[in-house]
Amino acid sequence: MSSAAPVASPAERPSASPRRKSRPSLTRRSGLQLLAGLLVAAGIPVIATVRILDANAVRNERARADATLSTELQQASDELRNLSDNAAEGVDDLANSRPLQRAFLTNDRAAVLRIARSTPNAVFYLRGQRISGSIPQVPLKRATSLQLNGKVVGRVVATIGFDRHLLRRLSKASGLAREDRLIAVRAGVVIGSGQRLHVSGRTITLNGDRYRSWVVPVPNAPRTKLVALRSEAVISAAVRPYQHRVMYAAFGSFGLLLLVGLLFGGPILRTLGDFRRVASQATTDSLTGLANRWTFDEELALEWRRAERVGDPLALILLDIDNFKTINDTQGHQAGDEVLRVVGEVLATSVRQVDLAARYGGEEFAVIVPETDLGGAIDLAERLRTALESEEIELQNGTRLSVTASFGAAVKGDLPGGEKLVAAADERLYEAKRAGKNQVAPEPARKKRTASKPAERRRRPSSAKR
Repeated sequence: MSSAAPVASPAERPSASPRRKSRPSLTRRSGLQLLAGLLVAAGIPVIATVRILDANAVRNERARADATLSTELQQASDELRNLSDNAAEGVDDLANSRPLQRAFLTNDRAAVLRIARSTPNAVFYLRGQRISGSIPQVPLKRATSLQLNGKVVGRVVATIGFDRHLLRRLSKASGLAREDRLIAVRAGVVIGSGQRLHVSGRTITLNGDRYRSWVVPVPNAPRTKLVALRSEAVISAAVRPYQHRVMYAAFGSFGLLLLVGLLFGGPILRTLGDFRRVASQATTDSLTGLANRWTFDEELALEWRRAERVGDPLALILLDIDNFKTINDTQGHQAGDEVLRVVGEVLATSVRQVDLAARYGGEEFAVIVPETDLGGAIDLAERLRTALESEEIELQNGTRLSVTASFGAAVKGDLPGGEKLVAAADERLYEAKRAGKNQVAPEPARKKRTASKPAERRRRPSSAKR
């Protein structure tokens, strides 16, 4: 039993310091940080919505551009097909005419030349030799021929050259919008300018500018295509007013969130603080700050399963404050509470981070010691006993006293469950009590204590004087 130290005289007592205020459940700084986090979390959906709406607007505008370009290109293709069909009908009629057939059959070169002079955009061949007309660099060709005894004696080829005149005619026929362009491309090179295209899906880069495109091949003109273009800058400009409206709405929404946060931030933070306090009270002992009995039971079951799974040792220490009832009876329950707080601080500062110190009930405490055998648990219990014995507690009335505790240690071993481990540690605890208290059971292998020389004690003021 620990005896109370003599009461110090008024002259010897240190001046009483004001009682330390309890720490708020949620500090102002953490509250502001939490409020900022809530605003950021609320702003993320707003930003995500803005980005989604912007992307949808651009995608829809590109779809409208594709539809327009497709329609324009279809009309241009129809006009080009009409020109080709008309040219083909012209050469067919010419090939079926008697003067040309007679000139081909009689090999009358002069007659063929006379007919050719009245037929522009046509090339005439006699016995395999071109005698009139020229073929454009990039032509659309329609041909007809006259055969005699299975041999071609003459051929007429109608040609349509892809020049600026033709493209202007096709653009006019297509109803091309002012911001759109129509070009002809052969083997990746723009006809007429020699510029090379860089194609990525429906996006074409031409001379450093990006365009949305629609492409159709040209019949009877190998590797030649008609391409309708609309600049990406034009598409972006069409979308920009909508994007501005979405941005204004986003700013308004975020401003409303900020206003709501400022108006209701205090109640929200107080509610969160109360929730945090309730959650803490559910797992910790309010007097000592250690884990409570519920947390101890949960952690012991968890560590037991882990030890079973990996095969590590598991130890448990139980301790009971000696003569605690006498302290309550002689010094009052406030003094008893102060003793419990001091014991909790000693345990909290003396165990490892992986250990769990808990208030088991009343004046009894427990320490779960994972990955530790019986010798290690006994050594830890002896260190805790020595640390507690060296503490000197100053009560609010100036009385100084010291306390001791009895310790019992046990290990998992072949025990069937956690409750048996608690029972084994409890049995060792009462062995220490029966052996005279302020002891560890089983007794440490090398116990260096002398009864004649008491341990040096550190003076610990009560919480009321901190």
